[in-house]
Amino acid sequence: TNQTPGSYTSLLSAPRSESPTMRPLTTPILFCLLSAACGMVGNGLVLWYLGFRIRRNHFTVYILNLAAADFGYLLCIAVETVQYLMQFNVGVQFGIFLFLDLFMYGTGLYLLTAISIERCLSVLSPIWCRTHRPKHLSAVVSGLLWALSLLLNALGYVLCTVRPSPSVCQRLLIAIGALDFLVCAPLMLLFSLTLFLRVKCSSQTFQTGRLFIVIMLTILLFLIFAVPLSVLILLDFLGHKFLYSPEIGFVLSCVNSTLNPIIYFLVGSYRDRKFRLTLKQAFQRAFQDSADDRDEQETRDTITMSS
Repeated sequence: TNQTPGSYTSLLSAPRSESPTMRPLTTPILFCLLSAACGMVGNGLVLWYLGFRIRRNHFTVYILNLAAADFGYLLCIAVETVQYLMQFNVGVQFGIFLFLDLFMYGTGLYLLTAISIERCLSVLSPIWCRTHRPKHLSAVVSGLLWALSLLLNALGYVLCTVRPSPSVCQRLLIAIGALDFLVCAPLMLLFSLTLFLRVKCSSQTFQTGRLFIVIMLTILLFLIFAVPLSVLILLDFLGHKFLYSPEIGFVLSCVNSTLNPIIYFLVGSYRDRKFRLTLKQAFQRAFQDSADDRDEQETRDTITMSS
């Protein structure tokens, strides 16, 4: 039978009786299932509050899309985990969920890259960004990034599963892995580091607010927990096999998607030692009680008065 290049597709797909080497992964997989369940609840709450209860700004549009990508990723991981634990013979359905996994993962990576770039530019050129930035830029960029991830992973699914072409499939998957690890991750790191140094080492005083902390922590955890999945899959496609390496990458990435809502709540509840704030109040403080909103309002007032 034709098989997709790379051993990462073995995650959760083979019955345990046919793959005894998978048995030691039972505990991490159960942990991932629990983590995914908690993460879906947390990201679902973020979607609810940012979508319907809290006023959005141009950065929280990205956060809303990131929460949707994390929710979808965790949902697919949970379904695949249940299928594996129940020893279902999933066949094509597993390929579909794996495609959705990588689609959601790629979308989250591209969104965080866009967040780091735009946040850095907004600090380096604040007046220009506030006066010339298109109103719906965040929504347009988010939509384009969803489309890019869908296109790349749909091509991978077709060329590797529906109409297998091993050589073309391998080249495409290596290109996707290189885009994720060698382009997006370095850009994210570069702009985040530039932003951090600009804020912390500049002679000027920047009032960053909680949104700055949310973005920096989210990007930091993504680099620690989620980027290894891109590295391990890329190495896997290139023929460097490590025992359980892609599977461990999926588990770490699952943890990352679960931690994001916790970061939002903790940052929003900062300095409230008894955590008496409601979820809405905590999210509102994390996303909107920031110096960015006040500075933006002051810029609008200044422009209005001068005109």
